[in-house]
Amino acid sequence: MKGKYQAAFIIPMGVNKVLGEDGWEFESAARLSKEVRDYLIQSLNLSFLESYLEIEVYVDDDIKMSIIFDGQNEIESIHFQLYGESLSILSGVCQGSLVLSEAELFIPRQEHEQ
Repeated sequence: MKGKYQAAFIIPMGVNKVLGEDGWEFESAARLSKEVRDYLIQSLNLSFLESYLEIEVYVDDDIKMSIIFDGQNEIESIHFQLYGESLSILSGVCQGSLVLSEAELFIPRQEHEQ
């Protein structure tokens, strides 16, 4: 995984999105189910890479998925770094799945595209 990537997030429905100094922040008491995490790992064929603080990281050649947990070990959000054509793969996996029944796929608009 090298070069430019597209960021994407899976977040609970209705989350307030704020672009802060450290990147995107999501404010909500709602959480994602563990079933969403499990579905994404299986559907995208991701392998566990590492766990640190309150984050689990899974990868394949073109996708890096970081699962962000809160202090109660519930999933706050899922962050993706997508390389190559993996954005279309992620979009396809989310369409018509349990993911979009409880969450939204948020793809920030790139402000400085050239």
